[in-house]
Amino acid sequence: MKKLTIIALVVAVTAVFAVTASANEWNLYGSARMATFWQSLDYGGDTQDIWARDNIDALAWQLQANSRVGATVKGDKLDGRFEFSVSSDGSGGNVGVRRLYGVWKFTEGWGLKVGKDYTPITFFLSGQVYQNDQGLLTVGNAYGYRRAQLAVEGGLGPGMLKVALIDPTTATLSADLPGAPNGFTNSLAVTTEAKFPKLEASYEFKLSDAMSIHAFGGWQYYKQLQALTTTETATGAFTRRQLDDDVTSYMFGAGADLNFGPIFVKPQVSWYKNGASAGWLEPFLGLGGTGTSGPGLGGPKIAGDPIPQTPFVDINGDLNDIDSLMAMLALGFKPTETLGLEAGVGYLRNDSDDDTKNTYMEYYLQAVLTLANGVYLVPEVGYRDYGDLEPGGPAADIDLGDLWYAGAKWQVDF
Repeated sequence: MKKLTIIALVVAVTAVFAVTASANEWNLYGSARMATFWQSLDYGGDTQDIWARDNIDALAWQLQANSRVGATVKGDKLDGRFEFSVSSDGSGGNVGVRRLYGVWKFTEGWGLKVGKDYTPITFFLSGQVYQNDQGLLTVGNAYGYRRAQLAVEGGLGPGMLKVALIDPTTATLSADLPGAPNGFTNSLAVTTEAKFPKLEASYEFKLSDAMSIHAFGGWQYYKQLQALTTTETATGAFTRRQLDDDVTSYMFGAGADLNFGPIFVKPQVSWYKNGASAGWLEPFLGLGGTGTSGPGLGGPKIAGDPIPQTPFVDINGDLNDIDSLMAMLALGFKPTETLGLEAGVGYLRNDSDDDTKNTYMEYYLQAVLTLANGVYLVPEVGYRDYGDLEPGGPAADIDLGDLWYAGAKWQVDF
């Protein structure tokens, strides 16, 4: 039934756009992408098996989750786009909505965007293909994801300005539950309240047709409500204490896309306060889909405590803030129309108020082979160092392991 509903939705959307096709410029497109990689993950842990499982060597041989079909529509005053993803699922498949938006061009060079699309802080600089074209996103390259938004964008001077009010991210943060005295039990109910939409803005300054620099920033605020209930076991009588915790996140950064003939250089750096609680720094998986590892982004846990990336709230209502610094550099050389070479490195450093730290590094090297028009083969090797968990104080650092991979992406655009 679910698949029939999705098929019906695709047909209905296509039909709606087709009605106006005679008055608009209509462009259908698709991209099929296969990942064929060998992966080897070392869980680390010098003094304890923090993962409670063995190391993993595994084959990835699947349709990438960012394979897509879609269409763009161009009109005099209105533009539109829809894009659906298709991923492997046994003999069937999963279909999801990647992008769906319309743009009203209310004046020359400016438009109002309504719908789901990439947010303004997103500039795709790295060509890394491992794990669904990861592109060093959230581990070097700033990324706002595809989210529902109201955005205004247009030409301003020699560049492009984008400002968006975005569906906020209000993930529940972990909270401390204090011990109860003898004869009593404690329970903690946690909810969140969004107060404002997330705000993001960016400006890309065009130095020439082949060179640009960009700056960006974002802000988000919401409240987390904690109701601590202390119950007397014998009588059932209880008392309740309510805490309101302000969760503020902000970020800013800058980068460049510089092309010198067949050579390109693409650097970027960004800084975050509580970036994960705003959805700018998401937990990252080690072996696509298994949830086995993360570069200090809240995925793995040690003794019940999250690795520092997602802030937590203590019972006094104090937020354990996380500062994060990200940076990346991609270098490339394209000697011919059918061959390109690229190398990249990503860096992420997390520091929390309780002096817990973690540093993550990622490296890759690839060749982009154009076999025919719209047909690509991209061999790639890479290495991830998940770094050490540095608890601070007298506690010893804990090795979080590493991962290496080798293989290729196969892609046909149509």
